[in-house]
Amino acid sequence: MKKPRGCLFSLALLLLVLLGLGVLSFYGSMFFDRYQRPWAYSTSAPLLVGHWKGQYVDPDNIAKTIELTIFDPEPDAKRWSRALSFRGRRKGRRRTGASKRSFDGQAIVVSRLGREMYAVNGSVDKDDYHRIKLTFDTETSRNFEKPTFYLLFGQDGRWYNNELTCKLDFSYRRKDGSSFWSSADPRFGKQTRLTLHRVTP
Repeated sequence: MKKPRGCLFSLALLLLVLLGLGVLSFYGSMFFDRYQRPWAYSTSAPLLVGHWKGQYVDPDNIAKTIELTIFDPEPDAKRWSRALSFRGRRKGRRRTGASKRSFDGQAIVVSRLGREMYAVNGSVDKDDYHRIKLTFDTETSRNFEKPTFYLLFGQDGRWYNNELTCKLDFSYRRKDGSSFWSSADPRFGKQTRLTLHRVTP
């Protein structure tokens, strides 16, 4: 009578099967993302993901320089983690269309007043991924000697090839970080057109 296979062999076989499924899941998700999220993963066209730089003048007529970085929505480490986790793969199948269109990033704004740091989140349009919208989040604590207009939203955004444009909305912040609005002052309703250009490594 033949001896049964040992537990160690069965465990090794199971691990190999799971690893194989993980590899298939990793490369399969990458393949589908090239079609579902071409703005982030196309291999034949420019990407929204990357570094952008431009200048604008805020409602106080202060010239500012902005560097915007849009992150890879699913870097390899995250993709491998999802692929090698059964639970992660199940979650991946339940991701909505909205989550497939969203992205995160960061922005650094520099002017004579100092430096502003922002966390950025945004999304591409469902029907035209070249249309985007941005939200800028920053700490409420002040790091300037003077109050200033902080970035709030990037409206009517559009990017194509190496140029990204949008209309900037602002939130005025006092020294203590609190916001202020005055309907009698036209500065508080002012929008500024921003044009960014791709920064190549």
